[in-house]
Amino acid sequence: MRRLAIFVIILALIAIRGVDAANGIIITFKSAIFSTVAGALTCTPTWTPTANSLIVAFASTSYASAPVDPTGITGHGLTYTALTLGTSTFPVAGTHKVSAWVAKAGASPTSVACVSTVSGTTTGGSIVEFEVVGADVSGTAAQAIQVSNATNTGTSTTPTVTLATPTLTGNRAMTFVVVLANAAPTTSGTWTLTAGAAGNYNTPATGVAALFQNSSFNTAGAATTSSAEWRMVGIEIKSVKMGGPLMAGRRNMTVRGVH
Repeated sequence: MRRLAIFVIILALIAIRGVDAANGIIITFKSAIFSTVAGALTCTPTWTPTANSLIVAFASTSYASAPVDPTGITGHGLTYTALTLGTSTFPVAGTHKVSAWVAKAGASPTSVACVSTVSGTTTGGSIVEFEVVGADVSGTAAQAIQVSNATNTGTSTTPTVTLATPTLTGNRAMTFVVVLANAAPTTSGTWTLTAGAAGNYNTPATGVAALFQNSSFNTAGAATTSSAEWRMVGIEIKSVKMGGPLMAGRRNMTVRGVH
């Protein structure tokens, strides 16, 4: 009987590991634009999201004074929702706005490009767009984001932002940095920076990069750039809760250790 009990426990652990793997978040860079064009911006290339995935787009807009966020972002037959960030304008003089947008792909997304629109004057901007498979899209797109208020600013070669310890096992973090220098920031530490997810433009000089991690949750967002003023924001994406009778005691399990 004891051997049978041990065997049952082993099978249960294998099942649990299988469910963990099946519910992992996978973040993939998909399209971007970095431009000195005033007004609307259109990402390239066009692509078709996976059904029921989450789309995340980070944007920056620039103007010599009183910059404005995009009035909206659309794409793939979807309308994106703006997240509430901790702080979005910088530097003190106010030449840049930083924003983050999300949309649920639904059952039948299309290959229509991601486009931002603005109401007011801009002299440049950027969009970096990602697909997130495995996020909890049971509610609205904004509800798939657990936290979006992590933010930090400074003047150095090492932009950083501190995210809170994740609330669910399997949650993942993304960060977005905007730098007042005409050079694309690079990655730091264990953060992933996909080719195409960083770029730069002028009027005024601006460099941007969006970073993520698929294998773990790192509370210390980091990048590398030339010495200049920067702002970095971070968001926590909610993973699908583990289900099934074997997972009843593991739902909403808090992560005990992070990098």
